[in-house]
Amino acid sequence: MNDGTRGHGGPRFHLALAASKAAAAGLKLMRRNAGQMPGVIAERIDPVFLAHIEKPRRIVFVSGTNGKTTTNNLLNDLLTDNGVRHVDNRAGGNVIAGVESTLIKNASLAGHQRVDTAVMELDELSFRRVLPHVTPDILLVTNLYRDSFSRNANPDFIFSVMSEHISPDTKLILNADDLISCRLAPQNRNRVYFSIGRLAEDTPEPQGIACDLTACPECGGRLEYDYCHLRHLGRAHCTSCGFANPDPAYEVVSVDRAAHTFTVRENAAPGAPTYTYRFGVYSITNLYNLFAATVVAREMGLAPEAIAASLERGINVTAARYAEQEVGGKRLVALASKGENSTATSVALDTIRREPGDKIVILMLADAHKAESPTTTEYIGWYYQSDFEYLTDPAIKQVVVQGVTSEDLLVRLRLAGVDPARLVMVKTPQEAADAVDLSLADSVFWAYDIFNGADVEKSRSRLIARIEAGRGAAHASGEDAVCLSDREPAGSGSGDAVDGKPPRASACAPAPRKPVIEVLFPEYGNQAGDNGNVMYLRACLPDATFVETSHGAVPYFATERPDLIVMCGMTEKQQETVIERLRPYRDRLAQLVDEGVFMLFTGNAPEVLGREIVDARGRSVAGLGIIDAVAHRDMASRYLCVQVGEFDAADGSEPIDVVGFKIQFTQIEGDNRRSYFLKDEVGWGLDEHSSFEGFRVNNLIATWIIGPILPLNPDFTSWLLKNVTGEGSVHLAYEPEVRAAYAKRLSELRAPGMHLAY
Repeated sequence: MNDGTRGHGGPRFHLALAASKAAAAGLKLMRRNAGQMPGVIAERIDPVFLAHIEKPRRIVFVSGTNGKTTTNNLLNDLLTDNGVRHVDNRAGGNVIAGVESTLIKNASLAGHQRVDTAVMELDELSFRRVLPHVTPDILLVTNLYRDSFSRNANPDFIFSVMSEHISPDTKLILNADDLISCRLAPQNRNRVYFSIGRLAEDTPEPQGIACDLTACPECGGRLEYDYCHLRHLGRAHCTSCGFANPDPAYEVVSVDRAAHTFTVRENAAPGAPTYTYRFGVYSITNLYNLFAATVVAREMGLAPEAIAASLERGINVTAARYAEQEVGGKRLVALASKGENSTATSVALDTIRREPGDKIVILMLADAHKAESPTTTEYIGWYYQSDFEYLTDPAIKQVVVQGVTSEDLLVRLRLAGVDPARLVMVKTPQEAADAVDLSLADSVFWAYDIFNGADVEKSRSRLIARIEAGRGAAHASGEDAVCLSDREPAGSGSGDAVDGKPPRASACAPAPRKPVIEVLFPEYGNQAGDNGNVMYLRACLPDATFVETSHGAVPYFATERPDLIVMCGMTEKQQETVIERLRPYRDRLAQLVDEGVFMLFTGNAPEVLGREIVDARGRSVAGLGIIDAVAHRDMASRYLCVQVGEFDAADGSEPIDVVGFKIQFTQIEGDNRRSYFLKDEVGWGLDEHSSFEGFRVNNLIATWIIGPILPLNPDFTSWLLKNVTGEGSVHLAYEPEVRAAYAKRLSELRAPGMHLAY
């Protein structure tokens, strides 16, 4: 598809090429990875270098939220094993500079490409910078899930970035089991789908506390699932519009785990022939990655017999993110997952849970590189999207927590129902090894962020030394480790898990009456971890009645008077759906605001209440007009900040410090000087030039803070619950952990120059 003709960059391009090749040669002599630096240098000299450099005649890109690195490496291995000469970027550069560096490596001094085929991994956000200048012959998209919110926002956003830049001339290879990514680029008719048929271990509904596909992506109606393989991947149809999975050209029709084989039927080929391939270590993610690689190899012209022979020779999923060894009768397993990625982390935890025997789990999920900077902090809302409930399994005898965000993670683990007697918090990787009580289990698992490999090695080496020295019992000193069972004060009401489920009635003292809390559109309001607000309310108010109003239902508040109405952040497309669903009840909602009903709208939910939302192209969506705010949305811009603000309860009590994060595509036009939620000490308010955050109208609190705000702010939450319940004092669920995390966060965010890492 790429005709191989030279670009027309002129002298600047040739200077850029020469300088970047010299840099690549220098880095090679220094034995350093030249994954991105040559491309960075080339762009500084020639800002449109990618447009000017000659391209290989055949280009394949591999993208998607999860699995693209593994799938890309498998595909490269298959091609190499079958003698297909190609260039790749597996050295580590899936953004524009990495693509440029790959093409620079493959170019002669005159600028001609030496090899005619390039197979490269491509970051999803990089579509908008790479695809205007490169038209791939084949584009594989493995799946779309929520990813790091501070960088990638939500799947709808990533979908739009990818979709609008895909050429109609590219052959798309898409996962038919993913009703999100299979809809990419409707302008493209050259589509090949792959799918895994029903498996014995499938579930009848999507897996996980925060599903990426809770409603039909076409009409917003209810999805009815036939089965799910992994998270939301499976087969489903919309009960309203009939939207369903496309028919696959390649389909896994059987899996023999004992024989380590899977069989693929090629439905589009004459006679629908079947071919059997070998896999290594089985998991559904490994199967998807290996299957996707074989599909692309087939579409590139490799014969099924050749692919099968390569797999028989040992080509398979690499162990870069999985390492296992046995020392002194103890099984030591390190399992990496993509940082701030709730799906990858949840899959890793589920994998650990399913392993045989009693286990000890060391959590090293905070990004160690981000922690190195004294002026950056990591967004922790993703903890509330991850399924730490898997760690309540009785076979998990101990959970050791290490990392800069340990206090926040402990709060989430308590909400998940993990027994505090099993929890230990430590400061360093070595102390994590010391805290392990080897008498409890024969297997130790490290669940860690992919950038924490060096810390895992420190911890594992320390533990191996302990095993070889015959020291089984944990020997971390009281200064090094914090055992939650020791810290739990008498009468705290935090309780233990029962049958692997979070405690309910024991989490908080019963209120004198049972408040009614209405949660609006919970299937939408689960972005950025804001589902943690409702999670914490349920833990604090186990006797409350929670009414969940979903898409298509009549709101409870339409005819009744709840004590608290909660709505959390959602995708931009869902905002418009919610506005139209609530518009018939706008006057009733405004009446309840006037009457002083407590309401909490977080994330971008306040924009639903505003006058309008205006996008960068001038398109306007009228809001409900309950607060005097206009949201100016620019999906090409990201606004991030940390937040410390003063909340005046206006009841004669001392002001309350509220902490959190803001990650949004909008700046808000409005005057909240007399109706603000917070007076800012750190961060900005309605826009980057404002020092007043959010709106407070009677007892309506509308804030763009995410985090989630309630478990992060015990004093504010206590004030809210006292008013909602009518009780003079309340007992917060897991108060020791919540207050410890709050104190650390408050001190950290006040550090000069502190900002949110992404």
